[in-house]
Formats: sequence, C-alpha cells, structure tokens
Amino acid sequence: MSCLKIIFILTNFFLVITLPNANAKEPRQVTVATVDNHIITAQDVLNATNRLPKKIKEKPLSEIYPNIVNELINQHLIAKQAYKDKLDQQKEIIDILKKNKDHIMAKYWLNNFLANNTSEEKIQEFYTKYLENFITFKEFNASHILVKEEDEALQIIEKLKIKSEFSKFAKSHSIGPSKKNGGKLGWFRSGQMVREFEEAVLKLNKGDITKKPVKTKFGYHIIKLNDIRDSQPKEINDIKQQIVEKIKINSLSNLEKKLRKNKNIIISDFKKVVQEINN
Repeated sequence: MSCLKIIFILTNFFLVITLPNANAKEPRQVTVATVDNHIITAQDVLNATNRLPKKIKEKPLSEIYPNIVNELINQHLIAKQAYKDKLDQQKEIIDILKKNKDHIMAKYWLNNFLANNTSEEKIQEFYTKYLENFITFKEFNASHILVKEEDEALQIIEKLKIKSEFSKFAKSHSIGPSKKNGGKLGWFRSGQMVREFEEAVLKLNKGDITKKPVKTKFGYHIIKLNDIRDSQPKEINDIKQQIVEKIKINSLSNLEKKLRKNKNIIISDFKKVVQEINN
C-alpha cells in the first residue's frame, strides 16, 4: 500500500453538528473550560471524542464529557510543564514534531485534493463517460434448489410438477442460503456464477426448469429461469458512492505517479533493516 493511501486511510473525520438556529455558535466558538489564559473549546472536545476507542465513543457525549474535558485540561498542564522544562528544544522532540507537522500538512492537503477531485462536476463528468461507454449485456434472474445428493435432486424434479411450487420446495429442501427467499438468486450476468450453473441457465427459456440436476462444487442444483433482460445503465444516485470511490482511487494513483516522477527513491530491503536494528 502506498504512503498516499495510508495517509488517506488514517485521515480523521470530524463530527458534524447541525446548528439549530442562526444565532447558534460553531463548536470552535464555544468555550467549555479555561486554564488561566488557555481556552478549551467544544470543537476540542469533539476532536478528542473522535480519537477515542469505538466502544467508548459510542457512549452518549454527555456521559463522557467530564472525563474528556478533564483530560484536555491535564494535557494542557503537562504540555506547559514540558515547555517549561525546554523539552521542545531537544533534538529528538524537534524531529518528532517536524514529522508530525509533515503528516498533518500532507493529510490536509490530500483531503483538499480529494475534495476537489470528487466535486459534483467531476462526478457528473465520470457518469457521462460511464453512459457513453456502457455496453448492454444479458442479465438473468433465476432461482435454485441446492441439495447434496443427486438422488434427492432427481426426486424433487419428479415431484415438482407445478412450477409455482418451486419456491415452496426450495424453502423445504434447499441447503443454500437463498432457501429463505424461496431459492431466488436475483439478477446476475455472465461470469458471476460457476461455469456449470451458467451453462445450464443459458440453455433454458424463460420459465423453464432444468430437467436434470446440475452438478457444481456446491452440490446438485435444480434451476428455474425466471426472466431475462437487457442490462440498463444505473442511475447516477444509485452508483454515486461507487463513482466517488473510483475517482479517489484513480486520483491517488495518478498523484503518486506524478509526485514520484524523476525522484530518486531508494527503499531498503526488509531483512537488511531488521539486521541493522538487531546488530
């Protein structure tokens, strides 16, 4: 995984508060505590809450609020003591602070970069290209009854005289996860099912049921083809999140190539690094 992707993954998401009226203040404008001239804001509390472990973070904010505020007060007082002891002038601390500063700068720059690349205009451009390049293909809607033994499948086919009872037989006999839905598998395209299953479906007409059990690695299937249709492009709102994720992936990949171009980058072998640390 590239360093850019790691930075993106580690990005903290801040809690969003809906302002109830025009006179309400933003969290950063609300003081929750003061220590001499130092101010702790509601935004500081929210940011600290967002860094908490998931189990604690899920508790009501009113419940954990006192502990968070007191921890922020303690943190300020300890930091003040550290400055008093001139800890910020030690080389080791200076190096750590610089790296943290670099990380924060990179994180916020990357956030802005991704926000610009996933604007509504960019999303619409991506969707327009999707429509232009969309190729129609056949989609199939099928149901199945899955059993372990061929003899059982043959007996079910023999008893299945009325097609409308397929769902009932699936619920009572199938061992597949779709049994609770009467064996319904929904819509799928070529390549989404195992080869033997797909080949059997392609030989069926709408409404037909396989006359022989279809063997796959999962067992023996009795298949009913419910419907066939030509695929249609998805509505933009149905795939908007997928478009955003795709744009982000492409943007990160292109950015990484651009930033690394003509740069002399050397990565040490892992075993060599371990050896140097252990020696």
